[in-house]
Amino acid sequence: MLNKMFRNKFPFAYNYFSNLLELVEQNKRNFPQAIIFEGTDTKMQYLFALELARILNCKKDKTNNCDCINCKWIKSHSHPAINNVSQIHFKGEDDESKTVISAKQAREIEKALTLSSDYHRFFIFFSSREKEYEENELECFEKLNYSQDINFSIEPLTYNTFHPTTPNALLKSIEEPPIRTTFIFLTKAREDILPTIVSRCLVFKLSGQKENLKFDEIIPLLQNYPNINYTNAFDISLNFQNYMKETNKTLDNILNEFLEYLVYLLKQNIENIDYYQKINNDILITNEMIKYSKANINDKIVLDTLFLRIARGY
Repeated sequence: MLNKMFRNKFPFAYNYFSNLLELVEQNKRNFPQAIIFEGTDTKMQYLFALELARILNCKKDKTNNCDCINCKWIKSHSHPAINNVSQIHFKGEDDESKTVISAKQAREIEKALTLSSDYHRFFIFFSSREKEYEENELECFEKLNYSQDINFSIEPLTYNTFHPTTPNALLKSIEEPPIRTTFIFLTKAREDILPTIVSRCLVFKLSGQKENLKFDEIIPLLQNYPNINYTNAFDISLNFQNYMKETNKTLDNILNEFLEYLVYLLKQNIENIDYYQKINNDILITNEMIKYSKANINDKIVLDTLFLRIARGY
């Protein structure tokens, strides 16, 4: 579903939302009603939000090349249910504010939500102004076949542009939205958004920059971490065994790369309590298996045990 371009940039969010979208499609889970994306590359955050909206509204196979009407609308920035909310978007006729996202816009959203919709509605909040882009500035949009015909900037929310009076006016809409409605807030840091909004959101740190990390190569081997189960635990173990043969790395090298990856994820998701606890528990398990790896136990047994324990949770 999600394009692999996001896997290296946002590894935890990519895995989390890939799994979640499958569960939503199977009617086993609901999609979150409020999300914060924080990080340095707001354009990539915005594109990630659009991709989530596209997949949730797609009427065909949800691939990047889908030609259904919803995918076409979203990629041309014209879908009636995908709403930008900024200083220059989603403005009522009597709203003359130009420097802030106003409380009047919050009331416009509340009014819009009283109307029924067959779509999964998105309200994407960010700071913006009129802008003409230089060549290649929107290369990430081009890679996913999105229109580059955009005449507005995509900048992070700040305290000055998203003043507390507006978030306060949004609280009821965020707490009790109609079904298939999601609010997404784009910012550099969650501290720039009113705490009462943050407390109602899932927060994901999306750096938008591919870091030179030692564990980059093992991320694809993990398939759908953190949702490792008994079914795929042995497959992941086999992936690691094959990777060791291909790279001539030792078991100790591999386990330490995996440990670094878990520590990285832990730092990115401090506010996601459930995932923080899950990752922290997996770190404890991995540290134990690193000790076992030094006791001349067969590599396969160590890796099988590691991922089975992660699947089991202890």
